[in-house]
Amino acid sequence: MSGQGNDRLTKAERKEQARLEREEIQRKQAARKRTRTVSLIVGLAIAAIIVGGLVLLGGGSNTSASSTSPAAGTVALPDPATLPGIMRTPPPWSNNIAQANERLAMLDLPGLSDTILHHHARLWIYVDGKPAIVPADIGISQTVASPLHTHDETGTVHIESDDPNFKPVLGQFMDVWGLYFTPTCLGDACNDGDRQLRVFLDGQPFVGDPTQLPLNDQVAIVITMGTSDQLPNPIPDSFTFTGTG
Repeated sequence: MSGQGNDRLTKAERKEQARLEREEIQRKQAARKRTRTVSLIVGLAIAAIIVGGLVLLGGGSNTSASSTSPAAGTVALPDPATLPGIMRTPPPWSNNIAQANERLAMLDLPGLSDTILHHHARLWIYVDGKPAIVPADIGISQTVASPLHTHDETGTVHIESDDPNFKPVLGQFMDVWGLYFTPTCLGDACNDGDRQLRVFLDGQPFVGDPTQLPLNDQVAIVITMGTSDQLPNPIPDSFTFTGTG
């Protein structure tokens, strides 16, 4: 009887030993799984750090590049002195249509359309206190089709573009016209003492580069070259388009 008990005990011990071995294997498997999970997390973290560093480096280089690029919202304009047929003369000025297409080729403007984007601005020019005519047919003829043009001598500038997102500026219209215009010069005249180029938008002095003044719908723009005593009084401050074109 005692021998049989020892056999049964031995079997029980073996069963217990097998259970313990299975638990040990399970613990080792669980440990290996935790190790793989931790390794994966660490690897992802390292990858994120590397990617973040590259983004920061890239961002830094972009910031450096942008510091040498035109400011946001500005329109790249050519040096007006390089434009064919540019007028650096005193008024009166013609519509200067003869070389308009050559200038347009340098300006990269959108095409002409009066059905997609169509609005108007009003331009007055005074030189030494005297009004200068903005002539008819600037930028428009049987062979010239600029999205910035005039139809008459009222100073009404027509903005008619096949690009609904076109946001023209004053400098582009002056370049289409071929009249020399910079932040300090108009025609043949440049700033000299109190004889200065002054630009007004809706009756208020325009602060900044006047070549970048937006040609928004129904704005009143006044360009003056002269002394402060020669400013028009009152300065035109509003415009409502009442025409049909």
